[in-house]
Amino acid sequence: MVTGVLGVLAFSAAYLARMSRPVFIKALVGALACLSAFTAPLQAQTNISAVGHLSYQQLRGSAIANLWGYVDELGNEYALVGVNGTEEQPGGLSVVDLSDPANPQEIFFLPGPASIWREVKVWNDHVYVTTEAEHGGLTIVDLSPLPQSTVLPSTVWIDDGWDSSHSLFIDEAGRLYIYGANEGNGGVIMYDLVPDPMAPVRVGVFDPWYAHDGFARGDTMYVAHIINGFFTIVDVSDPAAPVLLGQQTTPSNFTHNVWLDDAGTHLYTTDERNNSYVAAYDVSDPSDIQFLDKLRSDGGSGAVPHNTYWLPGDFLVQSYYTYGVSIYDCTRPDNLVEVGSFDTSPLSGGGYFGAWGVYPFLPSGRLLVSDIEQGLFILEPTYVRGCHLQGTITNGATGIPVAQASVRILTTDAEETTGISGAYGVGTLLPGTYTVSVTAPGYYPATVEGVVLQTGELTLLDVVLDPLPTYPVSGVVRSATTGAPVPGAQVWFVNDQFTFNTLTDVDGNFVFPAVYDGVYTADIGAWGWHGACPPDLVVNGAAVADLTVELEPGYADDFALDLGWQVSATAPRGVWERGRPAGTIYQGEIANPGEDVSGDCRDKAYVTGNSGGSPNSADVDEGGTLLTSPAFDATGMADPHVRFFYWFYNAGGVTPPDDALRIWLTDGADTVLVQEVLAAQSASIWRFSQIRIADHVQPTATMRLLVYTEDHEPMGHLVEAGLDQFAVVPNASTGVADEPRAEPLLIWPVPASTSVSVRLPGGMEADVLITDALGRTLSTGTRTQGGVAELHFDLANGTYLVHVVTDVGTRFSSRFQVMR
Repeated sequence: MVTGVLGVLAFSAAYLARMSRPVFIKALVGALACLSAFTAPLQAQTNISAVGHLSYQQLRGSAIANLWGYVDELGNEYALVGVNGTEEQPGGLSVVDLSDPANPQEIFFLPGPASIWREVKVWNDHVYVTTEAEHGGLTIVDLSPLPQSTVLPSTVWIDDGWDSSHSLFIDEAGRLYIYGANEGNGGVIMYDLVPDPMAPVRVGVFDPWYAHDGFARGDTMYVAHIINGFFTIVDVSDPAAPVLLGQQTTPSNFTHNVWLDDAGTHLYTTDERNNSYVAAYDVSDPSDIQFLDKLRSDGGSGAVPHNTYWLPGDFLVQSYYTYGVSIYDCTRPDNLVEVGSFDTSPLSGGGYFGAWGVYPFLPSGRLLVSDIEQGLFILEPTYVRGCHLQGTITNGATGIPVAQASVRILTTDAEETTGISGAYGVGTLLPGTYTVSVTAPGYYPATVEGVVLQTGELTLLDVVLDPLPTYPVSGVVRSATTGAPVPGAQVWFVNDQFTFNTLTDVDGNFVFPAVYDGVYTADIGAWGWHGACPPDLVVNGAAVADLTVELEPGYADDFALDLGWQVSATAPRGVWERGRPAGTIYQGEIANPGEDVSGDCRDKAYVTGNSGGSPNSADVDEGGTLLTSPAFDATGMADPHVRFFYWFYNAGGVTPPDDALRIWLTDGADTVLVQEVLAAQSASIWRFSQIRIADHVQPTATMRLLVYTEDHEPMGHLVEAGLDQFAVVPNASTGVADEPRAEPLLIWPVPASTSVSVRLPGGMEADVLITDALGRTLSTGTRTQGGVAELHFDLANGTYLVHVVTDVGTRFSSRFQVMR
């Protein structure tokens, strides 16, 4: 049952923002109802123990959001918890007395509108709460009457320019920073709290990008721009005129939060994506920010980090959704080591459930954790040092550093990949004697036994790798019709470990002087030619010479290679990209198809924001994205047409979808719209289109195809599109075909070795043949019997096509692979 809930409701903040309030409340209540059978089990813990727990499902029938802590004048500790609410119950702020941490008691509740977002901060005995609820404003509560009285003065303060926001920060001087308000781009709005903590005074704005969260100290602000995937460092000594000092992308390009150490030299970040990281940076020079290290907990499970905080003593504490809370030793910011964890959630893997927030700054040292479904946890951490291992990996023949070397401490999860410097840093919690494994593409693996690691100490280990032998590979690319050389053709040989690529010279020749043993997928192509995917290249202890590849002339692109299509965008995300389509699901239906059009060399296409996961994680938002073909000459062709496959998906939002996919042709001077796919035609299935050029513009030698889609609202609709199998062809039928591509052939086994069986639907009878990717016939004369044919062959490894012509003239084709 839990798996089903996760599959349907693994929603992100952006996803819920697309829902109307009743819809998201019902979804949330439904999820919580399914989870209500779970209590708060102590699933896994290392150096953190349970002290107390408060269930908000029992207390208020609600999930919770973020939290903060507070200490009164007598030293009593409190948890300040953001409560979501439901359609029937209000959300709000809950103040919990922790005098008996094993038995926490709510002593004050201030109701407010229901919302899944509440962020909490404290300054000068006042608590400030943001929410994205409509007209939620900024809640301010005076905590100074505690502990003598629980009658706490409060107000809901609303700025003239906005009435909802995502998060906040307050620096040591009483400057309030509001992030993600519904004003402008949702950047940073700054206020002075000193004159009156209950009535902020606006003093400045920094609004070039949407801001999700941030940190500030003195005259410097650090801002997480989640949509753009980077953080900025800004001089706010004059808040009315902020100055950008530096900018840095984060490992998963979805920067959620930032936190600075006391020295002001190191910044730590999280990316709110599945399987993402906590990252460390040297920010001592904002104009030259240096990435140092990244670490993730429960690696490979999909768990999502949310908020990280630096503690004196050089520890990081972070809330980690389904993983709970974790502690990292950051004594060496270039070598983070996990030294503690506590799992608050019965769930696991990706998705936005579990531990939302953690507060690690109480004088008692206890941790406060807000688990969305399970409630408030009071935990007792034990801070210990990790065992650190560092060194450099070098080439045994040349002495130069080895990049992309994987260093692993066996029997642990510790693993690091070297950069161009060859340096690595890994670590583990438990001291002992370990075996270290080092592997790198192009080198023999190395294993070092008896490596002693000790708590709080650094062990140095440099490793030398011996390179593998290499062999030359050469050949020529020629025209299949004239035999003339094809200069400037791309030649790629790729396998799981290595990628080799070059361009042919003026005589069509190519040479790779050093290729490792192995089997390589081959792709050869050039703009103005039909690409080829010949049989696999096999290098086995000897040179490979005199390879000959023939290309058919003509403009065709199945996007197996990058032949020069240009991508531009005003949107910060959802931009066109070439790759293997990553399927997504929205409300039980396909949003992004998970495959390209069959029948071409490889499995790539152009897709907008091709990240997979949640359908809204990389759809087109806040602008548009344009895909432009290289120029093609349509003058020497009889009645030229352009043909291609496409899909367009438009759904979601609080208003009916109203976006479009637009396709233009330009002759180099004029640009005309030749096809418009409206929201009513939205469908996540490849559709075929062919367009007669002369119906729109005069064919010229400088023609291009342009494909554009947009969504200008950051929390608007889902907008996604795809393009595949572009070609310019003569004498084709006219008009636009808008029917789904038929895929009636069933071929098995795949991959094949010496034979395949082919089945047509309905017992249709047909002639069946096999061609290679260049269209050359390799097997003919086979007829189906009862709609089934068995084809026997002796073919080299590679991709081939089965073509079928039925007795009524219908033609089908599909690809298959041979692997022997």
